[in-house]
Amino acid sequence: MEQQLASVRKKIATLNLFAESEKKRIVNEILVLTEPLLTDVDYNVRIIGREIISDLSKAAGIDAMIHVTRLNIDSPNEYIRNAAARSLSIVASALGILALLPFLEEICFQMESWEARHTGVMIVYHITVLIGSANLLPYLSYLMEIIEPRLKDDIEKIRDVTNVAMDGLAVAATLWY
Repeated sequence: MEQQLASVRKKIATLNLFAESEKKRIVNEILVLTEPLLTDVDYNVRIIGREIISDLSKAAGIDAMIHVTRLNIDSPNEYIRNAAARSLSIVASALGILALLPFLEEICFQMESWEARHTGVMIVYHITVLIGSANLLPYLSYLMEIIEPRLKDDIEKIRDVTNVAMDGLAVAATLWY
């Protein structure tokens, strides 16, 4: 595993040397290797996964990260969608929530795919857990506006995750005040 991590870090360091299409292929390759680390039982392994995705986000940029993870946003496999949500919350932490807001709004209001709406709300939830109240406060009302309509969604699973995400946002707000 140590060798794989060293190889991944080397690829991240040289990412800007590649053409855009090759860069996106490498980002996808790194995410496939790294996303399982985000749900590992070992806390230190999860931290390593976060660091790699954070560094990858800074090297690749928001467009490449969204392009690559967008493929998994409406996957029928919940594990894949959850991995994408966790990754994008790390992207928000690394590049700023503001960079991700237009994309979040787009997928949370995507009516063709309940999976995309579900993943969008999960991204907001993971952002609340990862970023914390002080850094979340400037975006709190906007995040609530984005996910609030999902409380009345036709799909129960979306309503459930929206309740959990709204609770996380409410806790973030109360911890600050």
